[in-house]
Amino acid sequence: IGLEGNTISLLASGVVGIVLFLATIPAVLYIDIWGRKPTLIAGAAVMGTCHLVVAIIIATCSDNWPAHRAAGWVACSFVWIFAAAFGVSYGPGGWVVIAEIFPLGLRAKGVSIGAASNWLNNFAVAMSTPDFITTAPYGVFIFLGLICFVSIAYVFFFVPETKQKSLDELDAVFGDNSGRSQWEAGMMLQAQRDVGLLRLAGIEESKGPAHGDNVSDHLDEKNSLSDSEPKKEGHVVTSTA
Repeated sequence: IGLEGNTISLLASGVVGIVLFLATIPAVLYIDIWGRKPTLIAGAAVMGTCHLVVAIIIATCSDNWPAHRAAGWVACSFVWIFAAAFGVSYGPGGWVVIAEIFPLGLRAKGVSIGAASNWLNNFAVAMSTPDFITTAPYGVFIFLGLICFVSIAYVFFFVPETKQKSLDELDAVFGDNSGRSQWEAGMMLQAQRDVGLLRLAGIEESKGPAHGDNVSDHLDEKNSLSDSEPKKEGHVVTSTA
C-alpha cells in the first residue's frame, strides 16, 4: 500500500497486534449478550468491506503511490479496522462455537479437528498470499473479501445459535442425539435405572439390588409382604375339643 521505511512498516504492522488484543476484550464481555451468530455475521461483513476498500485503493493508486500517500494510510487504517473486526468476532467466536456445538463425548475430538483445520488454513494462506499479491495485487483482497461475504450466508443458514443453550438443548437444535457417545448413553441409562425410572416405566422388571435398582425399594417391598402375612399371637398352640 505504498508505505515504506522501517518505522512506518513497524507502525503499520505492529498496531495490528495491539488492535487484535484490545478487540478481544469486548468480545469476551459481551458475546453472551450479542449472541454467536450476530457477532460472526457482523464481523464478517466488516472484514469483507475492509478487504474490498483496500482492493479499490490498490487498484486505483498502485501506479503512483508517492502521489497517493494519504490513500496508503487510508488502506492501512482499514487493515486496522479489519483486525478489530476479527478480534471481536471470528478471533474468539470461532473457538467458542466449535466448543459448544459438539456433545461432551465428542468435544475433545471436534475441537482438535477444528484447531487443526484452523492452523492448516493459516499455513495455506501464509504460503500462498505472497505469490498471490505479486500476481494480482488487489485481486487477493477481492478474493478474501468474497470469502468473508460467503461466510455470512454460511453462518446465517447453517450455524445454530448456541447462546445460553445446554447440551441437551443443542441436541434438540440439531434434531437428534446421534452425537452422544456410548459412555454418555451408558451413564444416562444407569442413572435412570438407579432412580427406578426404567422399572416404573415398565422397561425393566425389578431384579434386585444387583441390577442397579434402589435398595430401599426392595426393603419396602419386603416389609410390605411381611405386613400382609397373618400374625401369630405367641408360641403356644391351642386346640379346641
